[in-house]
Amino acid sequence: MTWLIRFALCLPLLVAGCDSTPAPAAPDDTGAVHKAFETYTKAALAKDGATAQGVLASTVSAYYDKARGLALTGTEADLAAISPTRRLTVYVLRAEVEPGALRDGKPADLVEASFDKGLVGENGITNLALGKVVVTGDKAVAPAVIGGQEAPYDVEFLRERGAWKVDIVPLMELADEGFTAAAKEQGSTVESMVDGILVSKYGPEKAAALHRPITG
Repeated sequence: MTWLIRFALCLPLLVAGCDSTPAPAAPDDTGAVHKAFETYTKAALAKDGATAQGVLASTVSAYYDKARGLALTGTEADLAAISPTRRLTVYVLRAEVEPGALRDGKPADLVEASFDKGLVGENGITNLALGKVVVTGDKAVAPAVIGGQEAPYDVEFLRERGAWKVDIVPLMELADEGFTAAAKEQGSTVESMVDGILVSKYGPEKAAALHRPITG
């Protein structure tokens, strides 16, 4: 369980095919998946948002688009209804992105800016590698390997317009389990942990301001 807690706490600073039975990836698929993953990890560590965005699945832009809307107008009641990782994404967008960019920028621009600012980076992917790639239609999965040891979660990929893309949304959702486990272990609440992360990063005054929507 400790790996899950560490995984969750580092994140804030992130068309299935027709086949029903998984099959070993073809050599060209395996190579393409590994190439996409290598490009993504190198770009994230280098804070190269444009390159990272180019190999991320469209699900990531959709994730950020929803977060952008909540950053602009979401009340605390709205945010209480979403997962802690999504909530933190909203708060970080409020803190790190200019209001004009939140209103007018494309979702892909927000993803790119998040990588450029180092909001998605080395804590979650240092020493991260892939195990055996398995393809099911237009989806691929591979066990995460950390420091040579297989971790109990997968890295997922989607084939979009013929190219394999990294889908980091499931990893973000996995972190929610870590928040819940960490809160229970510490005798705290997820809400208190989220607030603690914000205060630690931004200070108490700015952290309090992040609970207010930017507009509306």
